[in-house]
Amino acid sequence: MKEYFDIIVLGGGASGLAAAITAKRQRPELSVAVLEKKEKVGLKLKATGNGRCNISNMNCENREEVLAFLESCGIALRREEDRLYPLSEEAGQVVEALVIAAEEAGVEIFKSCDIKKAEKNCGAAFTLTAQDKRVFAAGKLLIATGGKSYGNFGTTGDGYIIAREMGHKVTTLIPALTAIEVEEDLETLKGIRVKGAVRLYRDDSEIFYEEGEIQFRQDSLSGICIMNASLMVRRGENISLGIDLLKESIDVGENVEETALWLKKRCQIAGATVFDVLRTLVKEPLAMEILAELNMNLDKKGSALRGEDIDIMARTLRDFRLTVKGLKGWNEAQVTAGGVLTEDVNEKTMESKIVPGLFFAGEVLDFAGKCGGYNLHQAWLTGIRAGRGMSNHV
Repeated sequence: MKEYFDIIVLGGGASGLAAAITAKRQRPELSVAVLEKKEKVGLKLKATGNGRCNISNMNCENREEVLAFLESCGIALRREEDRLYPLSEEAGQVVEALVIAAEEAGVEIFKSCDIKKAEKNCGAAFTLTAQDKRVFAAGKLLIATGGKSYGNFGTTGDGYIIAREMGHKVTTLIPALTAIEVEEDLETLKGIRVKGAVRLYRDDSEIFYEEGEIQFRQDSLSGICIMNASLMVRRGENISLGIDLLKESIDVGENVEETALWLKKRCQIAGATVFDVLRTLVKEPLAMEILAELNMNLDKKGSALRGEDIDIMARTLRDFRLTVKGLKGWNEAQVTAGGVLTEDVNEKTMESKIVPGLFFAGEVLDFAGKCGGYNLHQAWLTGIRAGRGMSNHV
């Protein structure tokens, strides 16, 4: 026996809950259901921002539209630079507020409901069959199943399969906002954190630049600026990574030439070795790594360095090069790059241009923003618009 609803939302994450709440509030007479694969809704949302939930960003477009929705759900916000967080700084509180808002609106939530098949009938309705053989039907269907990142929260790419089966194109899926793996062995640098700047080069042409904290791991680098850089990494391309280790210094100049002049003066200090000079600039393991790369002995006197040696050292400090091997996988990626082709979706209503009555929202779409609340903002925004779109067309 089928359970019929006017609107079914597949996925109980940020975009799915926002859509269900919006649709039900706009048209209270409609029956709206959320089908969630896991035993609880909002699991990935609850883990965002290390549990603090970076909910949006002051620089996001259509910010007021999203903030009005969050306020209507009783979620108070605080600002940290341009990032927006719940005032409680607890992502779990955000999930609870959304669940309360959904229940008060009259949305039905089905948990542990793993949909294995979705079909568009000859008429207007969609039929969905769960793993436990339950069957649901709806006049409008929203796919808000998330991407492939953090699969333990239920986001294992199910929505892409449904989208393809219904004729939608899905672009290549890539782990995004994740650590960047390098060819070099960074064992001796593991655990070191540096405040500097990151550049990405494709065939020696700069394609990315951002300042921030860089964290060294045995086979990779992490940190917000590194994760943002990961959005530019693609397999099969000749990409290298350069780190300006001295970006935040106020003493050694702004560029290689000024740094070289500073080094020349420092190397003239009586008795100073090249290691003595370098470890006043960077942590000792980094100083040792740089000297090893330059084939210089630690105890070599600074005064014995030639001008070209100092120039090379300055370039290395301002552009410490590593060869990009790839990206960390889905278990570390915060979001998915790639997804349902946005050209095939109406951006105002989130309805498919290919299948009438089918809607998309959140990470299942081909969108990947940088760190700082941009991706979660996109989930709220597309969910709200899908909710309005579905309720207006029933």
